[in-house]
Amino acid sequence: MSLPLSATIITFNEEDNIVRTLEALGFIEDIVIVDSGSKDNTLELIRKNCPNARLFEREFDTYSDQKNFALSKTKEDWVLALDADEVVSPKLKEEIISLFGNDISRSDGYLIPRLTWYLGKWIRFGGFFPNYQLRLFRKDKGKFGGGLVHERVKLPSKPLPLKHPLFHYSYKNISDHLGFIDRYSSLFAEEEHRKGKKSSVTWAVLKGSFKAFYMYFIRMGIFDGKAGFVLAVLGFYYNFLKYLKLYEKNNNLSVSSFFIMVDSVHDIKSNESAEKDSDQIHIGKLS
Repeated sequence: MSLPLSATIITFNEEDNIVRTLEALGFIEDIVIVDSGSKDNTLELIRKNCPNARLFEREFDTYSDQKNFALSKTKEDWVLALDADEVVSPKLKEEIISLFGNDISRSDGYLIPRLTWYLGKWIRFGGFFPNYQLRLFRKDKGKFGGGLVHERVKLPSKPLPLKHPLFHYSYKNISDHLGFIDRYSSLFAEEEHRKGKKSSVTWAVLKGSFKAFYMYFIRMGIFDGKAGFVLAVLGFYYNFLKYLKLYEKNNNLSVSSFFIMVDSVHDIKSNESAEKDSDQIHIGKLS
């Protein structure tokens, strides 16, 4: 049975993820992929493993705009909007097919639980599961919105939850996770700075400490063992860095800005330019 369902994915240097994601979408005929200038083998792997996918190239501006552009290219009434590191589990596939065979029209959209793989295990605590994501929705009802960091699908009505998960392969390794933290903390600081928000070193320490305590004890990350401990520590670091970078912006403490001010001969990018470059990454990994 052909489903009135399109899938969308936006990509940038996703050679480690894209084949796994595409292999799980064999039940969907219309697949739209929007790439923002991948320099690795992403495009070759798409053409080899999913020759029927419709591939578009578009310069990245924001996650919301990139994903809305992908929506505009779909053919079907319903859309399954995925990140390149998300995989439809076999049970979720069956649930979606069953939903179309019964009464999918009872809601304009459906929340899908997301199960994250980290340090060799599935993470079920610390706030990482079920981590519902609005991924399945009517194209004429849903649209992406939000700021630089957390884009969200906006619907006119309340979505309903599904039972079975998307598998989320969020980070290749610790270095990849640290790179994400650096990029997204910069985006957060830029967005909050534009809103006129303030921070301090003390506030950064407090925010980071509360996040680690919340993840490890309140959300029971302790039951995820070593992986749960690592995630809590990096949760501290991520939140500490977000508010520390905001403090840096509030007080114009960036080293590059100092050198630009004292020596215009140096070819050093401003913060704004550097952050524009940092936008050239694939979609948000941590919700």
